[in-house]
Amino acid sequence: MDARGTTTGITATSEAEGIEDEPDADVTINAGPTPKRPTLHGEFARVVRTRPDWLYGLLCSWGFGYGFLAYLILFTHPDLTHDPKPTVVLVVLSAIADGSLTNQLAAEPEWASALLRAGEDPARILRVRNLMLYLCELFFVCTVVALVARLGHADAWIPRALPEFAVLPLAPIAIGNISSVLVPTPFMRLSCRFQAPGTWLRWALYVTIPFVLSSLSLAVYWLPSKLEARYELKVLRTVGSFKHITVTLSSATHVYVAIWLVLMPLWQLAIWLLSLRVADGLARMRRHGLARLMDRHTQLAGSLPELSLYQSARQLPERVREIPTDLRGELKLIGSELLEASTTLSRL
Repeated sequence: MDARGTTTGITATSEAEGIEDEPDADVTINAGPTPKRPTLHGEFARVVRTRPDWLYGLLCSWGFGYGFLAYLILFTHPDLTHDPKPTVVLVVLSAIADGSLTNQLAAEPEWASALLRAGEDPARILRVRNLMLYLCELFFVCTVVALVARLGHADAWIPRALPEFAVLPLAPIAIGNISSVLVPTPFMRLSCRFQAPGTWLRWALYVTIPFVLSSLSLAVYWLPSKLEARYELKVLRTVGSFKHITVTLSSATHVYVAIWLVLMPLWQLAIWLLSLRVADGLARMRRHGLARLMDRHTQLAGSLPELSLYQSARQLPERVREIPTDLRGELKLIGSELLEASTTLSRL
């Protein structure tokens, strides 16, 4: 076991230090035939058929969101009858803090690597994955809204709030496009992750980014809401005086619909399109580097001994000693990727 552990440590270190200095290095993994060109219905069928690990992570994040809703109801007693929107927004954004949205290209490293090596457009991969994740998250939003309406015994607020709830997942998915290209973290089971200290730094970033993303999404949601609360009354008064009419509930509803049915979706869609454009440019420039990174991680995971989670956790004290060497290699790798990303951005 010690010899195999030493070999594992050397493999993890060499994987971390094996930055993209050797562009001609052949580390391609023989993953079988090239995957079919991604389409929305094809991706749904493939995910249901193969049940990748990130799908279980997505379901766990939904479970966390439902648990957070139960906590808010039991301990904070929010107003679910007259003003349930803050509760729904907090629950949705807490569940959206999930690595499935911020690691879209590397969540299935063998599949993504095979597509990139076959010449598939990274933008198409991201678009298809974006649409699939958006539909999944929209289903989660609808279930949360239905639960809150059921518990609050009121549903009159749903038609007015539904437009802003429908676009809530767009900003996290949009920002996740960029993070999935800048800091890709090829998936690895926890029992293998414990045996590879060279991947821990990238893994820590992978765990941290979704929570930062959730805060940014809250800011993106908060800005139009703040503008609405600050200027809605002034706009109504100005419009009323300009047309020499009295501001009524009907005119206020029209202004509200114009804000949340037109401006809010356009705001979120603009963020999504901009992030997709930037992520596409980065992925095109880093196509081979991303494929090599995923191949190395796949090769590393395949070379590790098959230990249970308990056995791999027992080896953690020995693995901690390997952290300084592996950390230097991983920092060097991430530094080279950030330099490559900055160079790519300067070319766009």
